[in-house]
Parts: sequence; structure tokens; C-alpha cells
Amino acid sequence: NEVIEEVEESKAFFQVYEGAVYIHQGKTYLVKTLDLGAKVALCQQADLKYYTKTRDFTDVHVMGGELAYPRKVFDLKCPTTTAQASMCKVTTRWIGFRRIWHGTNEAFDSVDLFLPDYSYDSEAVWIRVPRHIRKELDTNGLPLRAGLHAASHVLLNIMPLYIMCNTSDLGTECANPHDTRYFPDRLLIFDRNPGGIGIAVQARPLFAELLQAALELLVSCECTTDVGCPNCVQYLECSEYNEVIHKQAAILILQGVIQAEDSYRQSKSDAQK
Repeated sequence: NEVIEEVEESKAFFQVYEGAVYIHQGKTYLVKTLDLGAKVALCQQADLKYYTKTRDFTDVHVMGGELAYPRKVFDLKCPTTTAQASMCKVTTRWIGFRRIWHGTNEAFDSVDLFLPDYSYDSEAVWIRVPRHIRKELDTNGLPLRAGLHAASHVLLNIMPLYIMCNTSDLGTECANPHDTRYFPDRLLIFDRNPGGIGIAVQARPLFAELLQAALELLVSCECTTDVGCPNCVQYLECSEYNEVIHKQAAILILQGVIQAEDSYRQSKSDAQK
């Protein structure tokens, strides 16, 4: 009967739930019960050959309206990009967890979870994907949602090279293969820290550079499969285990967004002459 550790509320259900494998100071524990009212989890030390990882949906609602992006952008502070840095509400719903073997990283069991949703306010940086990109992808037989997911992963992977942060500080809208709800045509990165720690504000003026770096990484990566590799579109922290991603679709999306950004900057330059 001793306290092992106190877990931050925003991260608690990712780590502590009935059946979870919890590791603390090199020791492995199995979570036996979770008392939501008392906010206490009872754990038992165990020697296990597997680890656990949650399955969840995370929705990001950009503050300021129901639309994913405004019809027009009125901001003279950052005239080189249409990217926006906005307050957002992040809501996570846990649907289950998987047991995964240590040696092979192969999931061998799936268990349902019944936990309350968790929401917090944070900050996000995002950019609209031009509508003609959807038609271009359809023409080439490429999936839009998998492309958005993959392109967002690349941005997550390269962002710590430009801003002082860890990949664990960042998140995106990871596509679930069973989710058929509407999704906005956008590339969005949100701050996983409740309230935000300024990452989105720092990323906004760099977004054109981030997009170009992401495209260069994709084009230069020598992997040939649609699902890419950990060097490009796969992301270690992906809550959907890097499902629903498509490398070639991501390339077309990034090319389209970069072209739209170039046109935007050119129109701004012409208007100032």
C-alpha cells in the first residue's frame, strides 16, 4: 500500500486503466482496478512479456466557428502564409486498448474500454488544403484522408528540427479506419499540453518552410510502399498505429498546398507594388 506515482490528468487514461501495463523506474506493474471517483488506480507488480497501448479518437475543434478555416484571412502580422494559429478544444474518447508482444510488436489481443471523455483547451496551427486537391487525388485514385494523415505525420516528424520541442508535445488528427465522420480538408498540428506552450504561435510564421521541408523529406526517402517508413510518414506516437496513411497522396497534397502558398505570396507582393 504505497503510492507509486502521480500521473498528470491529461495523460492519465493513456497510461492507467484496468488491464494496463504500467512501467515505473524500470519496474512493470499491471493495473488491476481504477477508481474514477477517488482517482486512484491499484497496481500489482508483474513480470509480463507484453505492453499495452490505447485505441482512441481525438477530435480537434478550432475555436471561432464551426468552419475548419475562415473564408478570408485578415492578418497583416504574417502576410507570407495562410496558416493560422488558433485556440482549440481537444477531446479524446477511449474505445479500447491492445496487448502487444515486446519482441515482435505484434498485437495479440484487443479489449474494450469504457472511460469518460477528456477535453482541454490548447493551441493549434493549421492550413487549408485547396479544394482542387481532392479532385486531383480522386483522378489519380489516391485517398484524401490517408494523404492528410501521412502529410501531418511528416510535419510532426520535422517540426522539432525547427522549434524547440519534443514530438510528444505535438499531436494531429490521426485517421481511424472505422471512423466515417466528416473531416476537414486541412493539415493541423496541435499542442498536447493543456493551455498550450506557444508551439503553434512559433510554427505559424515558419509554416511555408515546414511544408517545403516535409515535401523534400518525402521525395528524398527511398522507401517504395504506400505506407512509407519511420523516416517519412510513420509516426511513433500515432494513436492509430500508422493505419490509413498513403505516401504518394501526401506528396500530392503537400505540392498543392505549397503551390497555393506561393500564389498567395505572389498576390500579396503584387498588391503592394
